[in-house]
Amino acid sequence: MRQHEYLVALKAENGLLTLDTLHWADEIRDPQKEIDNLPGKARASDKELTMAEQLIEALTMKWDPEQFHDTFQGKVAAMIEAKQAGETVEKAEVPVEPTGVVDLMEALRASVERAGSPKATGGKATTFGKAAEKRPGAKKRIRSAPKEDLSGLSKADLYKKAAAADIPGRSHMTRDDLVKALSSSRT
Repeated sequence: MRQHEYLVALKAENGLLTLDTLHWADEIRDPQKEIDNLPGKARASDKELTMAEQLIEALTMKWDPEQFHDTFQGKVAAMIEAKQAGETVEKAEVPVEPTGVVDLMEALRASVERAGSPKATGGKATTFGKAAEKRPGAKKRIRSAPKEDLSGLSKADLYKKAAAADIPGRSHMTRDDLVKALSSSRT
């Protein structure tokens, strides 16, 4: 099989020939020698056995393979049909689940900006600014236009902005990659 030799057992069962792959002798290991902390024999109480049996009975169902379908195969077949019809097939996006997670770096950055802003302190931003004014040849900091907050946009909106900015490789980027690429293209 697959250009390799395998040890197999060929059996006739219920009018069918079955082939079971076996292991070579050097592939079989003694678990007691390989794993130091194997649990010993445990004895379950009668209550535990009864509860386990009840749980198994409650979760038992009649197996009907017709109830289950290979959705992946269906999607691949639909993609092939679309390609044959001349349609463009784009990579499916994984739906983003809202997590409610706060971006700690962004919160810290906003906190530092608030602490250093003259509006928040009622005076000069920092003493560093005064020292810079006194030094000869000191360069004044030029503030760029305020950056647009991209964190609230969906991946589709980010993709549209990336397309407008002509960012290469945007079709394979995750949402976070799009935010980084758009942020770096605006600086």
